[in-house]
Amino acid sequence: MHEDTGSGGIVSDDDLARLTELFIKFEGAADPLSNRCQESESEFNSLVEKLYLEKVKPAFETITFSKFRSFTRIICRARAFKQGPPFPCV
Repeated sequence: MHEDTGSGGIVSDDDLARLTELFIKFEGAADPLSNRCQESESEFNSLVEKLYLEKVKPAFETITFSKFRSFTRIICRARAFKQGPPFPCV
């Protein structure tokens, strides 16, 4: 992910900020079935897949998409908590 994670900063801070923004919109949402929530989760998943295919997989062949997606969610959750309320429920 970012420089301090051992990935060499392959995923930019701007990408992480966008992923976190999307993550906050669907993770712990008051209405997980709402269109807004589902669209945000879909956009999050699409961006994670794009970053994986374009940046991570070519540089780190041993990292699976599943592991990258899981780690991305962990990072986004930590960033969301640092930003303070209204996470986890918006």
